[in-house]
Amino acid sequence: MTDRGDSDEPLQRLPAGLPRRYAEYKPAPAAPAIPPTNVGGYDELLAHFRSLGKELPRSKEGLAAVDRLMDGRTDRATLAKLVRAIGMFYGDLLTHTVPGAHWEVVVEGDPCVRVTRNTAVSVVSVANRRLTTGIPTLQQNYAHVLDIVAAEE
Repeated sequence: MTDRGDSDEPLQRLPAGLPRRYAEYKPAPAAPAIPPTNVGGYDELLAHFRSLGKELPRSKEGLAAVDRLMDGRTDRATLAKLVRAIGMFYGDLLTHTVPGAHWEVVVEGDPCVRVTRNTAVSVVSVANRRLTTGIPTLQQNYAHVLDIVAAEE
């Protein structure tokens, strides 16, 4: 996704998660909500790529570009500011390339992408681990997710 105008799909909100200290109980809605698939949250990452004169497509090639960015930067402080945006980009890629994948939030502020009935990916944690340890790369994580999805079909 290189621009907000390249898709007719409107931005959605992340679903509410469980708060850390207090829970609010309310009746379930009469009709089930459509699971969100497009929540954005990576405008800083898009702006960073634009400042370099590059595009960031929402595809495996875009994921490879983010991996190259993370491998090539020695300034970890700048990357640390982009970790959440990188995770949100990865999550948006998952929701648009894995059939049935959708956003969910288990703990408030910790977005996950549900890829199968039994598996959810904590995308910001994946991006943070990629920054701190270097492995697995986002591409390796994506390939692993696709293997899990194929095995559960």
